[in-house]
Amino acid sequence: MLDPRWGPFLFDTSAESWLFRSNHPEVQAWIGDYLAHHQVHVSAVSVVERVRGFALLWRRAPEQRRAHIEAQRVAYLSEVRQVWPIDAGIAVVGGEIMALVPEPPTPPKRTHRALESRQERLARWHFDSLIAATALVRGMPLLHNNAADFEAIRGAIERSPTRVPQLGPLQLTRCTSVAQ
Repeated sequence: MLDPRWGPFLFDTSAESWLFRSNHPEVQAWIGDYLAHHQVHVSAVSVVERVRGFALLWRRAPEQRRAHIEAQRVAYLSEVRQVWPIDAGIAVVGGEIMALVPEPPTPPKRTHRALESRQERLARWHFDSLIAATALVRGMPLLHNNAADFEAIRGAIERSPTRVPQLGPLQLTRCTSVAQ
């Protein structure tokens, strides 16, 4: 099991969502221990992805569910702790990552009952690249739930270390390791 004191971590969007929705007692205990020592750190990109997800759910929901979805969105936004902006350094590293791995390494996903379009897949890939860049620039391990995409980024950086000098390797930790 991952020691929660080892943070702080940068939470990827899917990891943040999965960990805080989990009803698994070990995961809930880990989150409680983590929050006793650290804030939740996310990229501004994760806020964009989460708000977009709430908006898509709201638009597709029947009228009687919309108030509940809006309440969840407001609760999420009021609980967001440390949000790292996309500054010039993160933008540069993100651009380098996007050039190192120009195509998403994974197939389209199903999101909200629809298959991702190519445009959505590329947007998701670019978002993941910026989240990885945030972790690198901030020197934080990335807690993720998306091994294939982030491992592709880590591998590309290891093969071309001069493109992101002095930032070290991308430190990845799968969120499932908190419940083992």
